[in-house]
Amino acid sequence: MTGGNRGIGLAIALGFASEGARVAICGRDREALASAGRAIEECGGTSWTVEADLFTADGCEHAIASVEERFGALDVLVNNASTNVGGRLEELTDEKLVERFMGKTLASMRLARAALPHLRRSGRGRVICIGGTSARVAHREALPQGLGNSALANFAKNFSADVAPDGITVNVVHPPFTKSDRYPARLEARAKERGISMEEAEASFIADFPIGRLVEPADIAPMVLFLASAHASAVTGQTIAVDGGSSPVVVY
Repeated sequence: MTGGNRGIGLAIALGFASEGARVAICGRDREALASAGRAIEECGGTSWTVEADLFTADGCEHAIASVEERFGALDVLVNNASTNVGGRLEELTDEKLVERFMGKTLASMRLARAALPHLRRSGRGRVICIGGTSARVAHREALPQGLGNSALANFAKNFSADVAPDGITVNVVHPPFTKSDRYPARLEARAKERGISMEEAEASFIADFPIGRLVEPADIAPMVLFLASAHASAVTGQTIAVDGGSSPVVVY
């Protein structure tokens, strides 16, 4: 599990832990990793934390090698790590545009490549990438997210065909804007931008969700656990949104 020390990643890690799984998480924040590792243990799982820089090929290879060395196997790879880069084309440098791709899409590809021998040995390997609804819906200030997430979906579809004969499935879960640890800052920014109260700002966010509330990290975890299970052995090459109905598109 990359990016498993907070937000959606941690919710997914805790979901696996509640099933008694051995869960390895990696990230760059040592203190957050340690805290998440304790939470996994308290939830019933066995934890392993790996400090790694997934912007580099060496960091990706180190993360996979460390998990295999600790647990002796790797059955499920969840690519969740990302970067918090947004903006419009005229505001973004080349470096910022590439950062999102490097920190999410390319990292997911490198990790999948490094994990492939272990997933083949598993006989029931799973690769689950956490993308985002910006792959399907264009948002102002979200060009890097859209580029990274749409490229991630294209990679997953191509890779799924390559590894299907090995019993490996590859899928993408698209969350929307989610009520995670970044939410308070975004809520405050909207209230300031529009000159409204925090309560009004929250109501404006909720208005985008037909279910009448924001999607939370815990809403994403069950779909990931399903895709990792034997029940989803025939589901591969798919992108599935857990978005509370907020994406105004028809996908067929």
